[in-house]
Amino acid sequence: MNENDTFSVDVDSVGGRGGVTNGERPACSDLRLQSSLVEVYARFTATDEHGLTLYLVHRKAKFRVTNLVRPLLQVANETVARLRDKHVVDGVTVGRTSVQVTRLS
Repeated sequence: MNENDTFSVDVDSVGGRGGVTNGERPACSDLRLQSSLVEVYARFTATDEHGLTLYLVHRKAKFRVTNLVRPLLQVANETVARLRDKHVVDGVTVGRTSVQVTRLS
């Protein structure tokens, strides 16, 4: 992971009857916004004195580091989505934002 890795989040409406009634406005009786669990995976590498990249375990192996970076997670635009309990992203309104891993200050 880099200093400010970013993961895109699209927030769409879910549920309701959808569709269009009389050709003008959508018929949604119980509009809900998406909610999703956030998980962060990382690959650990090092470079030796010859410039070769070395991987911990295997080059395709990724490790779940969500618990390690949970305090560093934030949503770029909190008018679109919010983090609940630092590991669940909840949609607030329809739109696009990103979940970022920030660095310690």
